[in-house]
Amino acid sequence: MYEIISVIIYYKSMVFNVVIIPYNAHTLYYNLMFSILKEGTFMKKPYLFLCFLSALSLGFSTLGFNANADVKKYEEEVQKSQFLSRHWDESELKERFQNFLSALQKQEGIEDYIVPDINEDEKETIREFFRPYEKKELTYVHTKMDILNQVSGTDEYNDLRGIFKLTFRVKEGAKTIEHTVLMHMARLGDANGIKWKIYKIIWSDKGIDVSDVKLIQLEKPKRGEQVCIMTTDAGVIKMRLFPEQAPVAVKNWIELSKQGFYNGTPFARVIKDFVIQGGALDGSGDESKSIYNGFFEDEVHKGLYNFNGALCLGNNGPHTNGNQFYIVQKKNVNESVFPNTSLPANVEEKYKEVGGLPELDGRYTVLGQVYEGMDVVEKIAAQETDKNDAPVENPVKIQKIEFQKYR
Repeated sequence: MYEIISVIIYYKSMVFNVVIIPYNAHTLYYNLMFSILKEGTFMKKPYLFLCFLSALSLGFSTLGFNANADVKKYEEEVQKSQFLSRHWDESELKERFQNFLSALQKQEGIEDYIVPDINEDEKETIREFFRPYEKKELTYVHTKMDILNQVSGTDEYNDLRGIFKLTFRVKEGAKTIEHTVLMHMARLGDANGIKWKIYKIIWSDKGIDVSDVKLIQLEKPKRGEQVCIMTTDAGVIKMRLFPEQAPVAVKNWIELSKQGFYNGTPFARVIKDFVIQGGALDGSGDESKSIYNGFFEDEVHKGLYNFNGALCLGNNGPHTNGNQFYIVQKKNVNESVFPNTSLPANVEEKYKEVGGLPELDGRYTVLGQVYEGMDVVEKIAAQETDKNDAPVENPVKIQKIEFQKYR
């Protein structure tokens, strides 16, 4: 009887890894082992060796000795509180993941950064994700704990979980590629020390090319280059135009200006340390009016940016360019936006040098740049305005816009 039972258990537990455990499973296991050993040596009855292995397998399963016994299912935890990540939390995470990137670059292993009690397949998924970056030139960009929760069922050293964003750059030959990855994290440890560790990769991008670009925007005009001369009530503003990078927008700007469209129109929206804005947005005309009989497409060029003094087209969403325009008036820059803008390093440095609004990049067409007359732009921006950013009285108006060769 025991021989038949043993073979069946061996077949089920070893091949299909299925064990049916009765209420007195421990008693059954010990009786089965005793019976097999009592029958005699494995040499006399070789099938008893299979029975013995079967009993061992049953014993491990029954008594809890299996490979997944200590695996923790973090995603099944219950959150009881949500916190804001403090600045010293962020400083701690920044240092930890700067060290993480250094370990990747030196191929020192990342086991210290992976939660120890998830199953081996989950650990390998994390290792596999980061393996392509080993021995590469890596640069830390940004870390942020976007969501921070406290969970039930553990002590105060091990009860924090978070959704964490890591942004870094990889040198790939002549290119620099920026990557962002979202991860589930757990803070684990004891009174002697705690560390944030990864237990799941949630999402990652495919990489964004942030290689340095050639910046011509802030150069002085070349001799013979066509420039734009805007005469206003507050003075003269001189601007370069970029017909090679934004041909559709520049042609529209030149033709409308030559038709006198902007003559006598006000800077109807004025925000100090942001922009001065003109065109038909004051309600005096059709914002879609253009030489193309309506709105036309965006021309976002990777080489033109919302630096201080940039001449750009205003819009009401993608491909709604008409006659609205604005000039950036921002002497400094909010550097906190850089981690979320994927700008080339030399563009970030130029923003720090001249100021501007990088948060507007990629959404508006840049078609020109003030090279003389920023004092006039600042004077217009300094007007008193109402709650709608409209000048309270006597808004500065454009008298005329002309074009000439730079000498």
